[in-house]
Amino acid sequence: MINELPWALAGLSIYQSLTRDPVLQCLEEVALSGEDGKSKRAAAAAWSRMSFILWQQRLSFQQYLTRGILQDDNPFSRCCEQKGYEGLDDSLKMAVQRDLRLLQKIFNLDLEKEAGLTGANTHWPQSELKTGEYAVFQAMSGKADWADLVVVLAEHYFRYSRGLLARYSALRWSPEDGLIGIEQADPVSLDDLVGYQAQKTQVCENTEKLLDSYPANHVLLYGPRGTGKSSLIKALLQEYKERGLHVVELNRDDLWSLGRLVEELQDYAVPCIIFIDDLSFEESETQYKGFKAILEGSLQARPAHVLIYATSNRRHLIREYFSDREGPGNEIHLQETLQEKLSLADRFGLTISFPPVGQELYLEMVEKMAAEQGLTIDPELLRERALAWERRRHGPSGRSARQFVDSLEKEYYRKR
Repeated sequence: MINELPWALAGLSIYQSLTRDPVLQCLEEVALSGEDGKSKRAAAAAWSRMSFILWQQRLSFQQYLTRGILQDDNPFSRCCEQKGYEGLDDSLKMAVQRDLRLLQKIFNLDLEKEAGLTGANTHWPQSELKTGEYAVFQAMSGKADWADLVVVLAEHYFRYSRGLLARYSALRWSPEDGLIGIEQADPVSLDDLVGYQAQKTQVCENTEKLLDSYPANHVLLYGPRGTGKSSLIKALLQEYKERGLHVVELNRDDLWSLGRLVEELQDYAVPCIIFIDDLSFEESETQYKGFKAILEGSLQARPAHVLIYATSNRRHLIREYFSDREGPGNEIHLQETLQEKLSLADRFGLTISFPPVGQELYLEMVEKMAAEQGLTIDPELLRERALAWERRRHGPSGRSARQFVDSLEKEYYRKR
C-alpha cells in the first residue's frame, strides 16, 4: 500500500539522500494526502509532476528507482567503489540490508492500482537500461529479499562508480559548482578521424594502459589548428566509455583550480582523463608553475587513475621571444630561466606532433564527410569546390573540410 511509503522513506539511513528525490517526494505527497477536495487536487498535481519526470527520463517507476539506487553517493557505494565488497564492515552491511528491504517495499508498490482509485496516469515509458543497470534491475525484479543484493550492488559500484560519475561519462569542471555532467557529449568517433594513424595509435595505447590499471602518461597533442587534436580526445570517450573511461573538460581560464579538481577525482576509482583544450601561457603568466607541480613534482601523490590530456598549437607551451635569449637586464642565470619555461612540456610523458594537413589529406577528409552525409554531388566537382573553398579561407585542415561540407547547397543532400 502507498500509505507505507512515508514510513519506508523515513527509515532510510544509508540511502537517505533518496528521500529528497523528486519522484519519491511526489509519491510521498500522494500518500499523505487527505480526503478533502483540496488534498485530492494536491495529490493529483503531485502525481502529474511525477509522471512528467518519468517521461522526461523515459523510464518506468521501477527503472527510475533502480537508477537512483545505483547512482546514489553514500558511505556504502563509496566504500564499495574504493575497496570492493571485502572492504565492508559488518555494521555497514547490516545498515544497507535494512535500507534495501525498505526500498524493496517502494519498488513493489502497485502504483497502477493506486492510480486506478484516482484516475491518474500510469502510462510510463520502458526504456533500455545500460548493461550494468539492466543486470541489477533484473536481480531486483527477481529477488524475494533485497537484503541478498548487497554483493550485487557492491560489484556494480566497484565497476561503474557512483554519483555523477555513475551517471555521466562526459563532465566539465566549474570552480564555483564543481563537477557538472554533460547530457549530450560530442558523438565524434575514431572512425570519423581521417589520417594521423600513428598519432591515434599512440593515444589509444596510452589510454588502454590507464583502463587496464597500468602506469600511463599525461599526453600533450600539439600542432596547427584544425588537425583533429581535440576531436581525437573526444573520440576516446565514444571508444572507451563502455570500459569505464570518463573525460572531464577543464577550461583554460580555470586552470588555477586544477588542484581542486584532481582532489575531487581522487575520491573516485574509475579512470578519468582531464581534457584541457588550447593550452598555452603568455610570458607574464605564472600559472604554469602550479601546473607543473601537479603534472609531476608535487609532494602529494598523483592518483594513478587520473591523467591530463592537453592540446596546444605550440610545442613549447610558454610563449618565447628572441629577447629571452639575451635576458632582461643583467640576469646572471639566464639558462635556468629558459629551462624553467621549456620544462613544462617535458612534464607530459607523451608529446605527440600533428603536422599540417596537406591537400590530399584535406580532400580525403572532404570525401569521407560528404559520403557520411550522403551527398549526391559529382566527385570531381566536390574536389574542385573543396580546393576553392580552402584557398579563399584558412588553408587545408579538418575544420575547413567540415565547414566546406556544411556549406554545400541543400540540393546535394538526400532527403531523410
